[in-house]
Amino acid sequence: MNEGSYPSITALHGEALLPSFDDLYLKSSGGNKKNETLSSRIYLITLNSVGMDTGSFPGGGIYSSAAAVSKILSQALEIPLKIPYIADLYDWLKAHAILIKKPSELISGDIIISPSSRDVQGHVGIIGERISERPDFAIYSNSLDSCLFLKNWTLSRWREYFEKDLKLNVYYFRLLKPLPQSTSNGS
Repeated sequence: MNEGSYPSITALHGEALLPSFDDLYLKSSGGNKKNETLSSRIYLITLNSVGMDTGSFPGGGIYSSAAAVSKILSQALEIPLKIPYIADLYDWLKAHAILIKKPSELISGDIIISPSSRDVQGHVGIIGERISERPDFAIYSNSLDSCLFLKNWTLSRWREYFEKDLKLNVYYFRLLKPLPQSTSNGS
């Protein structure tokens, strides 16, 4: 794969995209686009996606966190991207994003993922706004109860539940544009 090229993955159900990043960014920045970052783009699309119905996504809305996050990433990167499984999204992130090691280094628009284990279903979401200096952040993800994409976690609750209670790993990733060259299985 050449540097700057993207994997070819089909779009979710040919759904209409939300308003373009340019529309969202210009509204939030007063027209000053020179400080644009991919993380801010992901975050703005995330905010615009709150309330998105995930019931028709792979997983039937109950296990649709990877499909919901990949849809947002598809819009932010302006590439067709459909990754319905957490394990596949985790592998894609390892190949196309940088690992953030400390919660204190997180910014809005980063990805948080707790990959599934053999016996326990994992989850993935998008880091939102900082809510305390601990550091703690809001997290946006698919809701199992409502099958909607919502602001439904905090970083502290996520770590308490997925890391301590369920014994799953917690990883943080940041996408950069252009995507780095893939080093695994040609994707």
